Order: sequence, then C-alpha cells, then structure tokens
Amino acid sequence: MTSSVRLCVLSDTHGRLAQDVVEFCQDADHIFHAGDVGSDSILPELESIAPVSCVSGNVDAPTLAPMRLTTVMAGWRIMIQHIVWHRGGPSQEFKMLIEQEAMDLVIFGHSHQPLCRMIDKTVYFNPGSCGPKRFDLPRTVGEVVLDASGGWFRISDLVHLKHAPPIIEFRFERLRCSHEG
Repeated sequence: MTSSVRLCVLSDTHGRLAQDVVEFCQDADHIFHAGDVGSDSILPELESIAPVSCVSGNVDAPTLAPMRLTTVMAGWRIMIQHIVWHRGGPSQEFKMLIEQEAMDLVIFGHSHQPLCRMIDKTVYFNPGSCGPKRFDLPRTVGEVVLDASGGWFRISDLVHLKHAPPIIEFRFERLRCSHEG
C-alpha cells in the first residue's frame, strides 16, 4: 500500500521567497512550483527543504525548467503547467490531453487566483500566488496530502496561516484506476 505524501504547492513567487513561505514548506515530502519563479536563487533555497519539481512560467527563462512536467506521487498521475485556466476553465484541447494521459491532478498558476476543482476525473489545483501581493488577491500557498485512495487539498492565506482555517479545503476520492510504475 502506498503511504501518504505531503506536497507544498507554490506559484508566482515573482522573485521573492518570503520567510512565511519557507516556514510553510518545512516538513514537506516534495515541493511543486507552478512557474513564474522570477529568480535563480529561489529553487536552490526550496531544494534545501525538500525535493522540488518546477515548470517555467511566462516570466521565467525557458531554460529554467520545462514548460510541462508529469510525475507520479502516491499513485497519483500529476501534471504541472503554468498556464492552464482561461476564461473559466481549461481549453477543450487541454482537457483532451489530460484525459488521454489519464492525469489525476493538474497543478497550475498564472492567474494568482486560488482554485481547487474536480473536472471529470481530474483535480485542477492553483495555489494562487505566494510572491509579492498583487491585485486585490491574498498571498496564498497550497498543501496537498495524497494517498492511494484520495487527497486533501488546502489553500491558505499566508497572512492568517497560523490562526485561521484554509480559505479552500476539499477532500477528493481518487476516481481513476491505480497506475503501475
């Protein structure tokens, strides 16, 4: 049986990795960064905490990381790509790709708007932005705890991290059959 893993999910640091984000990532089994890193110093700092999987965003050099990344954690097939959501959802072409690849979880960023939604058999998760405050959106981070049967998905406001419940919290059962490998 696959044990659970705690994933810290970040996006849109835009060159600033604040101490509250570093503290949030402590004890993570893995850190996912969904792009717009914005500085060469951020990934090594995160890698000193836990293994990191990262994609390039639209403000990053294309040599920073791949534009799309797939991996498997706790039996979940995961895809990370910076820009996924457009005008209320993923494009039909992207949804077909996700179905074809049998992805359980898509992690993305770009909009700075926290989001967690199940579409068909796939969870779409945008942790929002943990970089400098922009627009009227809170600075947020994501936490995902996965096991073979399902996962807890949480997005927390960094200002209220220690004394308020997450602003988004869902438990989803895994809907696809187990993948080998």
